[in-house]
Formats: sequence, C-alpha cells, structure tokens
Amino acid sequence: MLQVLGISPFDERIYRAVLASPGISAQEIVMRSGESGGRVQSSLSRLSTRGLINRRRGSWTATNPGTAIRSLVRGLQTELDRVNDTADELEATFRSVGQEPDEIGQFEIMAGPEMLARWYQQVQQEAREEVLTFDRPPYLLDYRNPMERARLRDGVRYRTIYAPEAFQHEGALDELDTMLKEGEEARVLPGLPFKMVLVDQRVAIMPLHLFLPVSRSVLIRGSTMVVALVELFERMWREGVPMYPHPSSAPEKEAAPAELDVEDRRLLALLAAGLKDDAIARQFGTSPRSLRRRLRHLFDELNAETRFQAGAQASRRGLV
Repeated sequence: MLQVLGISPFDERIYRAVLASPGISAQEIVMRSGESGGRVQSSLSRLSTRGLINRRRGSWTATNPGTAIRSLVRGLQTELDRVNDTADELEATFRSVGQEPDEIGQFEIMAGPEMLARWYQQVQQEAREEVLTFDRPPYLLDYRNPMERARLRDGVRYRTIYAPEAFQHEGALDELDTMLKEGEEARVLPGLPFKMVLVDQRVAIMPLHLFLPVSRSVLIRGSTMVVALVELFERMWREGVPMYPHPSSAPEKEAAPAELDVEDRRLLALLAAGLKDDAIARQFGTSPRSLRRRLRHLFDELNAETRFQAGAQASRRGLV
C-alpha cells in the first residue's frame, strides 16, 4: 500500500515491525525477519529519512503514522503538480517537434517500466561508439545492466558516473568491479542531478522525476538538449573520482613503498566520493570498526591526519 509513496514492500514490512514493537532494536528485527543486518540497517535508515521512524539510544520507534504518512502524501502531491507542469511544457515541445522535426529534434514521452525497459535495451543495441550514464537511485529497473557486457565486447565504450547512493545496496560494488574488469570506465561524484543514459551523442533517456514510482521518462533524439547533456556529462566526468577494479587473486609484483595497492585506491576513491563508513564497510565485507583501523593505517601511509588531507595527498600522488 505504501509503495505509491516510494516505500518498497520490504521497507513497509520493516516499518510495520517497528510500529508493532516500540523500542525494538535493529538486532531484534534481524532475528525476527531473518534478513541480513546490512539490509535491515539500510531499510531503517531510509524509513528514518522519510520521517516514519526515530532512533533513540539504539532502539527504534515509529512516529505518528497519520502525521508522517500525510506529510509524505503532501510531498507527493507537490511533485505530481510539478510533473503536470512539465507535461504541459513537453506537450508544447512535442507539438512543435511534429511541425519542424529536423530543426528542433524529437521528444517522446515513455509511460511505465515496460516501455522504458524496451527503449533502454534498444538504444544500447543501436550504440556504435559510446554509452554515457548518470547512475543514481531510485531504480525502476534492475540496477544491473545485462546488455553492457555484450556491448563492451562489441567494442562499445561505456562511461558511467555513479552517485555515492548507488552503492548503498548489497552487492553493488561487486557488480561494479565485474564491469570494470570487463572494460567499463567509472567515476563517482556526489550530487548527480538526475539519471540519464546517452548514446553516441545523439539520443538520451531521462526520467521526468526521481521519486517512486517513476512513471514517466522522456526519449530525446537529435536536439540541442542532447548536445548540452553531453557537455554536462563531460564536465562532471572531469570532476568525478575514478574507480579501480579489485585486484585479482593472482600474485602481484611487489609495489614500491610509496605506492598503494588497488584495494587501498578503491577505498580512497569511495572516501573521496563521499560514502559513509558504514556503507563502505558493507561493500568491503567488514565492520565499521575494522574499516576505521584500516583507514588509520592508510592515513599513516599517506602522512595524513584527516580525510581531507588523505584525499589531498592521494590526489597529489595520482592515486585517485
């Protein structure tokens, strides 16, 4: 029922568990639900951000459901009003496109996940040179892209800029590592303004809003907007933090004392990109405490006292 407000069925199940047991701990929820601790913690964080629950001294309690849910409904209505305004603007553009398609370009509104999925596959199949992507939640389709591997092997270049939030779900960094080894080029940058896929600098797909459910997207062909989106991507690509693949299990040559291994470079990249300790620890399969010990050792290697100093040293040495 709450899915229309952007709350997944799993998050609703966790919310109802907190609602039924005021003062429940995350560990109790894990034991009752049988889910992993990382998944439960991520759900609790999302519910807290939406104002549905509060944390006090390690336990969770629901806020007044009537107040919290009505607040979300009002926010959704505001967004829907904006979508209506956008639809009017795009309709005007669509009508003008129909009159002068060669000069203005072509815009097509896509309604529903099925149509979006069909076009997402098609534009990748049509790619001859390069696919550029802004990757950030929410995900209407699977966050994995099964077509990318085949197109990389066909010689199509994939460059993706990820928001830090893209790595909050379990397995995201492992999936990225797999694609980096296949040839994807990736960078991480906080504050991505929207989601986008852009193919061969001639066609782009973008959602019309970023709250769930994402009901409408727009397909843009051959317009000055596509040119502007390419320029925006290139600017943000220069600002992003490069990501590196996880080192293979094969023995590596001994690195010089002043260098860092690939694992540490990945850790520095995630820090520089703005990921929090808990999120990084989940991706590395370790505890936040163990991660902080590792960071302390890494800071010592870089002769740094803070994250900022570590980032500056790593950048100066060309490590990120």
